[in-house]
Amino acid sequence: MTMPNAERSRPIAVLLCEDLPIPGLNGYSTYNHAFVKYLEARGFEGHLVISGPRLPAPLFRPRSRVGCTALQIHLPGTVRLGNWHLVASPRALVRSVYRWLLDSLGGAWARRLANWRGISQNKTAIIGRYLNGTDLRRLNPMLARLAPDYVFVDTVFRAQILDALPPRTRKLLIAHDVFHKRCASLAARGMTALPAVSAEQEQALAGRFDVLLAISDEDARDLRELVPAARIVAVPAPVDARPVEQRAVAEPRILYLGSRAPHNVDGLRWFLANVWPLVRKVRQDLVLDVAGEAGLALNPDTPGVVIHGRVEDLSELAGTAQFAINPVRAGSGMKIKMLDYFAFGLPCITTGVGAAGFPPSADSPLGISDDPTDFAAAILQWSGDSQLRARLRENARRYVSRFSGESFFAHLDAALEL
Repeated sequence: MTMPNAERSRPIAVLLCEDLPIPGLNGYSTYNHAFVKYLEARGFEGHLVISGPRLPAPLFRPRSRVGCTALQIHLPGTVRLGNWHLVASPRALVRSVYRWLLDSLGGAWARRLANWRGISQNKTAIIGRYLNGTDLRRLNPMLARLAPDYVFVDTVFRAQILDALPPRTRKLLIAHDVFHKRCASLAARGMTALPAVSAEQEQALAGRFDVLLAISDEDARDLRELVPAARIVAVPAPVDARPVEQRAVAEPRILYLGSRAPHNVDGLRWFLANVWPLVRKVRQDLVLDVAGEAGLALNPDTPGVVIHGRVEDLSELAGTAQFAINPVRAGSGMKIKMLDYFAFGLPCITTGVGAAGFPPSADSPLGISDDPTDFAAAILQWSGDSQLRARLRENARRYVSRFSGESFFAHLDAALEL
């Protein structure tokens, strides 16, 4: 292993992300945020470098959004005004205004704005963005000046940045996913992944790193087949248990959480068209609470469905839910929303795709079905059996302990050979 520069009091580590890693925004951001916490906890001189144009508002405080105190945050394309950053790039400004409006409006206005952007009909899944010449002209001098001992790079799409690093820098890929498999899965459901990634392309990009950090044991096996010579460490996403006391409500409720990503919208629409009517034929008192921006693509008048939009604190909805669902039919990698469910003590009925990456267990909190009739039958069984739900909720609480922050830190320590 290349050792840190002995002349430094602390090793320098750079975390390069496309977007600000805002916890709870989506699974991608939540996983990246765990690396922020690791660098702070381990006492690195940490630098969070943002490469992309998607920022949360035209004027914002990055430290407040990310919730970090020790890392230095670098935001090319913005002007710093004390603790605030003003978006200066025209392209990034347009995106940030849209993001701010979507977060601020809520309800019907947010739905109109989302549909104006084509969310409800979108069959194109943006799975990443390669760095362009402008990005590299901004980022390369910064990284050359920092000369980090370690660099954590968010996905293979930012592999070009490795050219700016000194040979002694330890280069770690936060893989997030096996992207050529995600492309194939999306294509099988009639969706187009952009940019398209072949196995050969992913192999060439991933092979440039010293260590590949996989989000699950399953992804680690896939990456090992792709890049046999690479050092691969499985680093499952951490989550803190947040059990809530279930509150009695007039109508039994179940919970769905999802971003506006096309595979989430596709799965939710499949559920509402093929599963939910079967459930409602038997139990018209059941209510589905839809949290997250996936709901913006739905008909707001669907019987038995309440659309909440983006929810800052999920505990209130989790406290009234009997259990959760995740009817995703496309994609790959671990679905971090499932960890959010388990953290609240909620078991989940999902598909084979949704269960990917989660280790099988005799006391699993998962029900798995890809057939609409079987999915509906599971919902009816779980909803009608309070003893079964209590056992599954206990399973969720035990299962989530496998994904502790301490375990995440220990895996990263092993990857860095600390």
